[in-house]
Amino acid sequence: MTTSADNSSNVQPAKITAIPSETLEILEHKLERRPTREELQSHNVLKTSNVAPALQAKAEELKHRKLEDTLEKKLENRPPKSELVEHNILKMTNVAPALQAKEEELKRNKLEDTLEKKLEHRPPKSELVEHNILKNTNVAPALQAKEEELK
Repeated sequence: MTTSADNSSNVQPAKITAIPSETLEILEHKLERRPTREELQSHNVLKTSNVAPALQAKAEELKHRKLEDTLEKKLENRPPKSELVEHNILKMTNVAPALQAKEEELKRNKLEDTLEKKLEHRPPKSELVEHNILKNTNVAPALQAKEEELK
């Protein structure tokens, strides 16, 4: 029967293989170009923290929960839809939210077209003067009422 001391003497050490010089050069080159701790922190690869590394995950989790709680409180305090409609923040419509901007654009274009058509059929100034709708005067419209008073 062999003892554990006998077994340990029979164990052969692992063979250490020589690393080729080419691989060492590549490794040295990569280590030289390795970014600094500050660069890694600025790119959010490493966390900037005064907390011990063992506690960083818990600190992140706490920060996440705090953000969730804040968001939940804000959602609870948000005004109802009817109030947002009253203040013209939301529009009262049956159209899907993704299409509401297009709906507004269509309404505006329709209104523009209607206005253009009415302006095309508008009678000329001479016809309006002839029917006594406009006065034939060279006075600015803002002053025409005063001109009438003075007559």
